[in-house]
Amino acid sequence: MYVFTVILCVFCTVTNAASISSGTCSVPSDQQWLVRGIQTQLENWASLQSKPDPSVLMALNLAEGDSRSAIKKLVWLIKETAGTEMTSGKVALNVLALRSSCQDPTDVSIPEKHVNLVQVLEKKTKEEIQNIDTSGTPKTTYYQLALDTLALCVERSPELGTAAIHLAQAALDDKFKFQGRFSVDTGAMASLALVCMYEGRISSQQRKLTGTIQDALARITKQILNEEWNNGILGNIYSTGLAMQALNVTSEFQSAGEWNCPKTLKEVLREVTEGAFSSPVAAAQILPSLVGKTYLDVRGITCTSQTVTVHYTVINELKEPHFTYSITVQVPKDSVLLAVLEAAKQTNASEFSFETEETSWGPMVTSIHGLQASTNEKTYWQFLRGKTPLEQGVGSYKPRDNEHIVAIFSRY
Repeated sequence: MYVFTVILCVFCTVTNAASISSGTCSVPSDQQWLVRGIQTQLENWASLQSKPDPSVLMALNLAEGDSRSAIKKLVWLIKETAGTEMTSGKVALNVLALRSSCQDPTDVSIPEKHVNLVQVLEKKTKEEIQNIDTSGTPKTTYYQLALDTLALCVERSPELGTAAIHLAQAALDDKFKFQGRFSVDTGAMASLALVCMYEGRISSQQRKLTGTIQDALARITKQILNEEWNNGILGNIYSTGLAMQALNVTSEFQSAGEWNCPKTLKEVLREVTEGAFSSPVAAAQILPSLVGKTYLDVRGITCTSQTVTVHYTVINELKEPHFTYSITVQVPKDSVLLAVLEAAKQTNASEFSFETEETSWGPMVTSIHGLQASTNEKTYWQFLRGKTPLEQGVGSYKPRDNEHIVAIFSRY
């Protein structure tokens, strides 16, 4: 399905993976094409989807590439499903993904819907813990509880302490198992969650938890390292991405040289060329590690001045039935007007649908809300900034923050 790897491999090889020095653990510049290939794969996949995948969204945000269109679509899909029933882990992933996109998960608003996903997560996490207290196991899995704990930590939820201590105790009681064997995925996600709390999220009232969390992190780290194969793979190729994230933030609990990160990275890069990460789930799992990031980096994403707010109105008083619709949308800074129209359409297609045709001057809007411009009737859609007609087309003009753009069905 994804042919980019095969095509590129005709011209490139991975022999340079051996050039990764023992003192660093980053993808060499002459192999960055492999990382870009995975990122492009995720962007292309996102553009075809009708269902949200928060893991893909988070991976694209952490990679910090030019993925605006894919990110925007995935954010909208997540918001669309915010009020539907889902497991605690899925809610946690949505919270993390929205936060990584500079969206507030406590205020998910789309037409006729307002959801506080953090409150939903807190409720579902309590259900997981109640199930542990009554039956000895979570309502879902410890992997999902680890996701819950990480998201609660990122959101600084007051429910964090209870979730973290249950997660740490489960690690010490050796409960992170799948089919009788230690689950690297569960251990890695638990490590990220507990490190989040350990790194300054423990309140003065929770200081007694420090020792338990340290012991749990030491035990999980040892168990992950025990699952390392001779080629550096941790558990299996698909669990290695999360394991790399965990080991990169738990060096305090490792002996010097206990994990050879460059060796693991070398094998991962070889597996990339073999097509091991051709599925969206696998690609999203490995991408953060390849760009030197972990899910903990969601905490530090800078969100200031990345978007502009545009007020957009369409008016037809020329032809029956008349209509006037207004909407406020946010688009990335320096976006052209066409992006505003796309954002309005994604938010409310029934009112803000539009069509364009290509001209020598760029795209020209020929229809809005199903009302078509006509050369026979000498009608067209005129765009104004407030009351001033625009001198540039929708593919060139860049609206400023809080600007009001008006599209009026007019005659010439």
